[in-house]
Amino acid sequence: MTLKAKGERMTGMSASFLASSGFLVLLIGSLCGVPLGRAINQNYDEERVRAWRVAHSSLVGGGVMLLAIAPNLSIVELPSSLKALASGMLCVSIWSFTFALTFGAWKGHRGTQRGTGLGAAATYTANMAGVVLSTIAILLLSYGSIVHLLRTFSAG
Repeated sequence: MTLKAKGERMTGMSASFLASSGFLVLLIGSLCGVPLGRAINQNYDEERVRAWRVAHSSLVGGGVMLLAIAPNLSIVELPSSLKALASGMLCVSIWSFTFALTFGAWKGHRGTQRGTGLGAAATYTANMAGVVLSTIAILLLSYGSIVHLLRTFSAG
């Protein structure tokens, strides 16, 4: 198998992982609408309603983001190993956010600062992992997209 073929196979696998994670997170985000509706209808405190609203909308948006990136991964001009790294980082980050948002809403932890107790610490750690990993991954993919855009303009 040639190096180019291996790179295309790796990009295809990365896109598959992104799409699969995107569909699953989209499902989980949609299902977060159930406790959101319950929180609204049973007059839970505003903080609990807000937490489920954030989980619902953020996870739906995150799932859609991965579904939008997956088919466009082939235009990102990065070595296939960096594409795979960025894709893996995005997948880990979205699952970190999924844990932080759902567990945090369920247990009442925001995940924006270290709190007392194991649940608060886990929520915070997952949230911060999501922030760091997604930022690095998006920077890598953005750089590869800019390189593609500049090459496209200079070629024609």
